[in-house]
Amino acid sequence: MKNIISDLVSLPERFYNLKNDKSIYALLQDTGYFEIHNNVKENELENYLIQFPEYICQWKEWSENKRTSSGWYFNEEDENNYSVIFFDLNKNIKKNLKYTDIIKACAAYIKIEIDSIRLS
Repeated sequence: MKNIISDLVSLPERFYNLKNDKSIYALLQDTGYFEIHNNVKENELENYLIQFPEYICQWKEWSENKRTSSGWYFNEEDENNYSVIFFDLNKNIKKNLKYTDIIKACAAYIKIEIDSIRLS
């Protein structure tokens, strides 16, 4: 399971390193996540991010680089205030999950984002 967690957390890095030779969907599928998605918990992602916090910046960059009219975004409002936001421009739907811990916020964003990719 540790290898899958590592592969999940490093998705943006691997996507950018491949220079779009493979879709994010295909990269996620390659991790084996589709088969075990119900078994991957946010706290496992948190534990990995505690060890490798550099991935938080990569997920923030991933979120900032999204070019879509709807989806989940990871936002740092200020020090100690973070949001995982769903916004749908067409339907004007907005969900805002608030966190005071950047690691918990990032882990929540990763889980939501990879499930969103899996279901797309």
